[in-house]
Amino acid sequence: MKRLDEHGQMILIAGFIIGIGIVVLTVMLNNIIYASNTASESSIETNVFDYSNVVDTTIEAYEKAYANNNTFDAYMDSYSEQMVKSYSLSGFIFTLDTGALQDAYFTENGLDDGNDDWIVIERVNYTDLFLLGSLNASALGNESNKFVIEVNNQSGNTIWSASIFNSSNGNINLTVYDGSYILNSENSSFSEINITNNKIDEDETNLFDFHFNNQTANQTYSIKFINGSKVMGTFLIEGDLVNGNSFYIERVEVVNSNIKLNKNGHLEINATIPITLPRGHV
Repeated sequence: MKRLDEHGQMILIAGFIIGIGIVVLTVMLNNIIYASNTASESSIETNVFDYSNVVDTTIEAYEKAYANNNTFDAYMDSYSEQMVKSYSLSGFIFTLDTGALQDAYFTENGLDDGNDDWIVIERVNYTDLFLLGSLNASALGNESNKFVIEVNNQSGNTIWSASIFNSSNGNINLTVYDGSYILNSENSSFSEINITNNKIDEDETNLFDFHFNNQTANQTYSIKFINGSKVMGTFLIEGDLVNGNSFYIERVEVVNSNIKLNKNGHLEINATIPITLPRGHV
């Protein structure tokens, strides 16, 4: 009987030890999994930070280089050299390849295959200057796929719009609407329109009423481009937002920039980014 009791005690002790072992093993596995996940998340955050940082600083460099257009290439070469030295301290190999400056489309990224329909600026209180330039009839779409500027209020209603397309014989058709009805139109050969100052090709003697200022007065609105790939040229929009901040957006050219970050033979970042210049800010 005593021997049976001893066997029972041994079984209980062994079960207790096994139970403790399972608990310890479970805790250790959980810690390993947690540490692995934490390291993975840390790596992801670092990569995102590196990507965001290098893109932001590179865009700023292109803007500064473009402002000094006589030394654009030299400025970007100097920037690239400095970035190579800076990232080498962290074990990264930085590479920057700059494409040729190109005429820009009115898509979101400035390229012909970019986002066609996009909001250029929103929550606008007042527009001081709205200028489109270097327009060429041969680069415009026809009436069925015309370029449209649309101004919408906070309710989403169109309060002003303008369509531009290649009509024929090198002429450009420009038609202005209040959202439903035609307010004014022009069909001739021109290359520049000043919407806020009611001018076509800076003609002081024959002003063209765009009705933009009247239609947008006392409104909070957004400015949207539709079919941006159907027009090539330059644009400048300047004004104030409802929060009191000013905005300035200018597009003249676009450049493709390829950025690479390599560490320990592994390509961390490889991105080709179209950068619109001078770009401006919101």
